[in-house]
Amino acid sequence: MTVRRHRPSAQARREALLEAVVEVVAAAGVAGVTHRAVTERAGLPLTTVGYFFDSIDALIEEALRVYTDTDAQAQVRLAESLAEAHSTPDEVLEALAFTAAPRDPETLALFEAYLHAARHPEYRDSISHALTAARTVAVAGVRAAGGPDPEGAAAAFTALAHGMALHELAVPGAIPPETAQAAFRALFLGFLVDNGHGELAMELRRQ
Repeated sequence: MTVRRHRPSAQARREALLEAVVEVVAAAGVAGVTHRAVTERAGLPLTTVGYFFDSIDALIEEALRVYTDTDAQAQVRLAESLAEAHSTPDEVLEALAFTAAPRDPETLALFEAYLHAARHPEYRDSISHALTAARTVAVAGVRAAGGPDPEGAAAAFTALAHGMALHELAVPGAIPPETAQAAFRALFLGFLVDNGHGELAMELRRQ
């Protein structure tokens, strides 16, 4: 049953459309995003999409951009606050492991969009933006943990986070929090060693 939402302002209706896209993509994949599916989910008239967006593709791309940017900004702020508090590397990695846990419906929608881009190259620009946003979070996390060259580590940390989230979505409980934290810790220690900081890695390993 569709839960109808009553929102008075145009901005609220636009935001309702964006939220509905994420929910529809999570439930039915990108191919399931239609004018009717989105407006019914949002509780809005069928013509609402055309009022705000030139096409359904433009709506999908905007929904992905808004979600990934907002999520990345929140996680970067978390990493920066940990750095300002002089948190230990383990505390930072624990926080990263926690934020890497999948959220419903957002994470599933993101992975559905990744798969859609693999089959439809025209979507790859918007997905590239999503990956850039995710890697921004990894950069902030590695920097907060005191790692060298955080930009160089971003791709690996992002891939690890996404892989664990995908497994957890497929089989809930497959990746316990302590397993996620241990994986981030192992990657971080290996990254330190590869960048000539073996003594720091050994010191952290003994903690």
